[in-house]
Amino acid sequence: MDWINDIIRKRLSLQHRWKNMIGSLTLNEIKSYLKIPKTDPETEDEILTWYVKYETLFIKTSSQHLKIQIFKEKSLILNKINQKLSEIGYRIQIHDIILK
Repeated sequence: MDWINDIIRKRLSLQHRWKNMIGSLTLNEIKSYLKIPKTDPETEDEILTWYVKYETLFIKTSSQHLKIQIFKEKSLILNKINQKLSEIGYRIQIHDIILK
């Protein structure tokens, strides 16, 4: 039964919805790595906004502390993100994080 779930998960990951899934997975990894507390979704969206384009994650935040921390630890964050994506079954990798 697990192999059926694995095949379904991989098929869904290759469909059209991959940008939203990849973006939300990467953002969750960034939040867990930086230990950003989970609050209500409206407040979380004010802290970090994002989008994925051309295998690059664009992040917009008003917190200078988060910008500096993400910039300093960009390579570690990218490794964690790509490892998580490969565990789930995605072939795509995020190559860069750009802060706005």
